[in-house]
Amino acid sequence: MNKQLQKMNLIDLLSEKHLALRKIVTDKDPDQINKTESHILAVLEAREMLSISEISRIIHISRQGTHKSIQGMLSRGYVEAVEVEGNQRDKNIVLTPKGIECNNRMMITKIELEQQIAAKLGVTNVELLKSLLKEDWL
Repeated sequence: MNKQLQKMNLIDLLSEKHLALRKIVTDKDPDQINKTESHILAVLEAREMLSISEISRIIHISRQGTHKSIQGMLSRGYVEAVEVEGNQRDKNIVLTPKGIECNNRMMITKIELEQQIAAKLGVTNVELLKSLLKEDWL
């Protein structure tokens, strides 16, 4: 085991593992989506349509940072901006077919990664970990 991890508290351990897992997923994608973009794509897949402000709140980065990532994704065709009914100022962000395809590829990688983790930790421990993370403790 990594000696650095042995000294970490729960919050830092979760953060380290999250960053490492996101990196593995994004490194395997041929489109070279960065970690923030992959997080945005996953959030949009789960919620279908969100404003930039809503995305910012969910992924916990600044609105400016989210806006920059969204602009790059718009220019590369992963997302599109759609009019909000009754509101000419704001736009919602939705996945395009290219964004959905990218999410599907990343999901395959996530499933494979979860299987690798289960092979190391045991299926029972992975299910327990998932169950604990789903609990309302935050």
